[in-house]
Amino acid sequence: MDPRQRPLLHRRLGVFKGLAWSLVALLVLIYAWLQIVRHGEFKQLAMQQAVKIRPIAAPRGLVLDRNGYRLVDNRRALHLVIQREDLPTRPEVVQSLAQALELDPAGLARKIQSYRLAGKGRPLVLKENLDDAGIAQAERVRARFPFLSVDVAPRRVYLGDELAGHVLGYVGEVDEPMMKANPDVFRLGETIGKEGFEASGNDKLKGVDGQRRILVDQLGTEVAHFGQTDAVAGRSLYLTLDAGLQKVMQDAYGEEAGAAVVLDLRDGGILAMYSSPSYDPNLFLNRLSQEMVDRYLNNPTRPMINRAIQGIYAPGSTFKLLVALAGLEKGVITPQTVIYCAGKKNFYGRDFRCDKPTGHGGLNLVQAIAQSCDVYFYEVASRLDVDDIYATAEKYGLTERTGIDLPREKRTRIPSRAWKRKAVPKDPKWYAGETISVGIGQGAVGVTPIGLARFYATLATRGKVLTPHLFYGFRSDQSNTLEPASVAPFKDTPLDLRNWAVLDEGLYEVVQSGTAAANPFIREIAREAPFVGKTGTAQVATFVDKSHYARQAKHLKDHALFAGYAPHDKPQIAFAVVVENAGFGSTAAAPIAAKLVKYWFVDRMKTPIPPPRGRMVDPFAPPAEAAE
Repeated sequence: MDPRQRPLLHRRLGVFKGLAWSLVALLVLIYAWLQIVRHGEFKQLAMQQAVKIRPIAAPRGLVLDRNGYRLVDNRRALHLVIQREDLPTRPEVVQSLAQALELDPAGLARKIQSYRLAGKGRPLVLKENLDDAGIAQAERVRARFPFLSVDVAPRRVYLGDELAGHVLGYVGEVDEPMMKANPDVFRLGETIGKEGFEASGNDKLKGVDGQRRILVDQLGTEVAHFGQTDAVAGRSLYLTLDAGLQKVMQDAYGEEAGAAVVLDLRDGGILAMYSSPSYDPNLFLNRLSQEMVDRYLNNPTRPMINRAIQGIYAPGSTFKLLVALAGLEKGVITPQTVIYCAGKKNFYGRDFRCDKPTGHGGLNLVQAIAQSCDVYFYEVASRLDVDDIYATAEKYGLTERTGIDLPREKRTRIPSRAWKRKAVPKDPKWYAGETISVGIGQGAVGVTPIGLARFYATLATRGKVLTPHLFYGFRSDQSNTLEPASVAPFKDTPLDLRNWAVLDEGLYEVVQSGTAAANPFIREIAREAPFVGKTGTAQVATFVDKSHYARQAKHLKDHALFAGYAPHDKPQIAFAVVVENAGFGSTAAAPIAAKLVKYWFVDRMKTPIPPPRGRMVDPFAPPAEAAE
């Protein structure tokens, strides 16, 4: 090498050495920065790859009747799920998983996409309430798809089957439309009440989910437990229902359709409410088969409709008490007013017939109520304007919803001139002849059973318009006693005592000597537990005469009604019974009411219940022999 080039070579080597040492120093600094300065951050990131958060579903509160009998409970169930962070992304994996579990691939793909886009929520449930065979299948599938897991979760159980299906309702998962409509309220996959009191009382019954932190290996298998925050169960609560009375009501209906309501006159609590045909809420906890869809959702008998609050029925003669009250308050009749019934009467060029073709003769108001004389109330209605009848109904709460704490209650339909202008815009004029039909609870009049029951409760209490309700109070976890709920104040619209007395006497005579007295069973119960009420027969289809009516198909027969209160001297309960297409109120509806009265005032008195808002029977106390 030329000696003259050596200094240049040494300088170049020095530069390279400097660069090399600088690079080493930089690497050391970076390594030190990563290991010392950012050690905690990277440790946390590493742990996040291995530590998973698993939600713990909170059990919903129990539901009990007023005496502490459980109507809704919880059971432990196993579900096959995909945790949110393990949702598959590859279409072929989703397709294979759907085939392995016998699910619809497109539906599963939509669900997975929904859960992936949702900010929060519970795991995606693929198979629920696994039995032994289901668990075996789940384990086989998990061998192919290790991201699956089996979760333990509470499951709702309705202990009475169809006993109170419409009242209790059922629960289900929050779906995507619900979550989008209420993004700050619901989480995808959360269990909420869908119908009945489960829905209206959802905020009272739902608990607070917990979570547990676990360490998983590269296959997703749990290898360690890092603690948990326990779920907080929802509060257990009492309903105003009496399970015994509810059972009597259910048995009394048998295969007949209709609805009945019994109200506690002390506070408006619903002692029993039944809609027939009913349904078993347990069936709606699983995905419905086509057979179940046809049986319940596509059934022409509409078993999913709560007829007690959603059924609109012509009240028939049970409406005559309102017409009588309107006539008395407007001064067009007095209790002593006598009207002659010849079996029919002509109004505005048309004959309106009485149910008794030969006529009742001359009747005063009490007699007209007892014998349910149509001609008498045709005449009263002819002396009134339809808006007079509406105003009386409005005064005593019959034109509005009752405000019951159940979803989707319908409003009763009491016609007026304003109502017809809105309802029938093609023929908005109200004709005087229409008022005649309204006078006997036919025509455009339609009431719900609970609305009718509340009106008779108003008569029984001499003018108190109560708010029917089901929520009775919470169960105290410490003392197992009732923490009473507040009751909506009643609207006081005092009845003139003279008017009330004549209506009350008329209702009494219905059972003693009138339309309901011919039934020996009713007379027997009335001796044990005196009750009063009004029969009603609401026409469904027109017919020429009784022989023609006898040939009518079942679905064209009249609806039977009975509404009243008991006991007569100091009323405690009011009730309304509707039996669809069953004929006369005296033969179909009144016997059901008599059975309810007998249970409440005779059979039940062997084991009386505490008064409303008092100390509850402790249903969770150990048996006496066990306590000893």
